[in-house]
Amino acid sequence: MDNKKAVALGTAPQISHQKPFEPAQYDCETAMLMRAVILPLFDHAISWSALVDALRGKGYGLAFRGGALCLTDQDTDTRVCGLRFLGLDMRDLVARLGRPFVVVNPGSTADGELLRHPPARITLH
Repeated sequence: MDNKKAVALGTAPQISHQKPFEPAQYDCETAMLMRAVILPLFDHAISWSALVDALRGKGYGLAFRGGALCLTDQDTDTRVCGLRFLGLDMRDLVARLGRPFVVVNPGSTADGELLRHPPARITLH
């Protein structure tokens, strides 16, 4: 399956030479198609949980990798691209959607997963 069909079907093209924190390296046609499919999901989202659900419907997820919010492949949890590649800015998203709820992954790589809802608070008596 070529990259254009993969993006249209909601599956991320796999790039074996991309390291976890390097910028995405796609040909211009694939990049434009990815933006055409993904950006409307960001534009129409009214909350982080709505955005996460919309991305899941296309086979993608959101996660922090190396301290940056990235689009990930839902099946493999591999990084597809960062927000900058899509032309998005985290500050704009936070201003519109509020602060995301993030669970930090263990280790020192500044990785974390976005939660659909805030974690439940435990009431101490």
